[in-house]
Amino acid sequence: MGFLGRLTGRSKPGRDAGKNDAGATSGGGLTMADARLKQLAAVQKMRRGVADVSVSRQRLDVQAADLQRAIDVLGAQAESSAAAGDSGAAQTALGRRVIMVEQRADLLNQRDALAEQETMLIAALTQLQARVAGFNVTAETLKAAQTAAEARHTIAKSMDDLGGV
Repeated sequence: MGFLGRLTGRSKPGRDAGKNDAGATSGGGLTMADARLKQLAAVQKMRRGVADVSVSRQRLDVQAADLQRAIDVLGAQAESSAAAGDSGAAQTALGRRVIMVEQRADLLNQRDALAEQETMLIAALTQLQARVAGFNVTAETLKAAQTAAEARHTIAKSMDDLGGV
């Protein structure tokens, strides 16, 4: 199989018969179709990774909102207990409130870290998609060059056949 044939994943009839065309050429390289499949799989993996990070970030947002509601409830409990003269219950509510405020701050830090990671993954995904698009353009250019070469060969052979008549 010729160089362009290996790149486009095509072989000429009668040549390379009996070889396993499961993706590897005789030199151990990938065919064009296999390379495209691998690139598409990489893009899909990257998209799944971005989606996973995004979902995790959104879950942290929900947890932070839940904690904020609990913090507000504990603040109200502390105020009502203090107004009722129960300083022990007010202190307990305030102590629990402080712990939840710290937990919420930790959640927000984790969420911010995930947001940064999501931004980096989106940038990497954009670069990967651009590289895949460039590869596809190169592949189509090579296919067109191969088709043109085959056409020139067919024309030259036809001209030789006509000249020999």
